[in-house]
Formats: sequence, C-alpha cells, structure tokens
Amino acid sequence: MENSPHPRIRVAVALEEEGRLLLIRHQKAGKSYWLVPGGGVDYGESVRQAAIREMEEETGLLVQVGELVMVAESLAPDRSRHVVHLVFRGTRQGGEVRLGQEAVRPGEEQRLAELKWVTPEELSGLVLHPPFAASLREALNGKTSFVDNLWID
Repeated sequence: MENSPHPRIRVAVALEEEGRLLLIRHQKAGKSYWLVPGGGVDYGESVRQAAIREMEEETGLLVQVGELVMVAESLAPDRSRHVVHLVFRGTRQGGEVRLGQEAVRPGEEQRLAELKWVTPEELSGLVLHPPFAASLREALNGKTSFVDNLWID
C-alpha cells in the first residue's frame, strides 16, 4: 500500500530456536535485505492472527504468538511511507521450514529469497529492515522497547 494516507501496521514473529533467530531475505528493486518474518495486518484481522498467517505463508511454520517484545516505527523522510512494526515472540507449533511464495503482480519478481537461522553475533552483520538489530537483541533478552525514526531507502 504505497503512499497510503494511513500508517501500515506490520507484524513480525521473532522465532528463536537453539540460540538462533529465523530471518527472511527479501529482494526488491535491486536491493537485498533481511526481515523478521511477518507482514501487513488485513482489515478486520487481529495482529496475532496476522502474525500466525504471515509466518505460515512466509516460512511454512505454524506458531503460537507470545508476548509483544518490540514496537518500531519507520517513517520515510518525504513522508511517503509510514510503517509501525509490532514484533512478537513466537513458539513453533508445527510445520516444516520452507520459503513461501509471495503473491506478486504480473511481471514482478518473487521478493522472498532465503530463510536463515542466525546467531545474535551474525544479526549485527546483516542489512536488516528496519535497522533495529541491536534493539531486537535487547528486546529478546527481556527489555521491551520502542524504537522510532527508523528508515532505510
């Protein structure tokens, strides 16, 4: 929803197993970056329902959505995009890890490129959108946080 007059709400699930966090790499407009799996909330859908749906669509995993660990806000300098990110802790309930297929418009390339389990040390070396790697590590260690003024072109 580009150039919407309303903020977009994006939910994500921080799924940790054996000390590693599951991330998904996106490719869009010639750029490659990592995200915590998740996506937009549909009208009439709860944020938890959206998080469960997005995780299954993107990763093949069924999850239980736990506590809210972080809120982050991304606002484009020209005010063309405004995203509020809600990151929840998740627990795997089933499914097998597989890269999902994202619905794309005709002529558009698939944006989901790779799933990867990363250690906290590896997290800081990746291009993460939004750029909240340090805050996410703190949040997963028990310090709930709000991070604002995040934007990467």
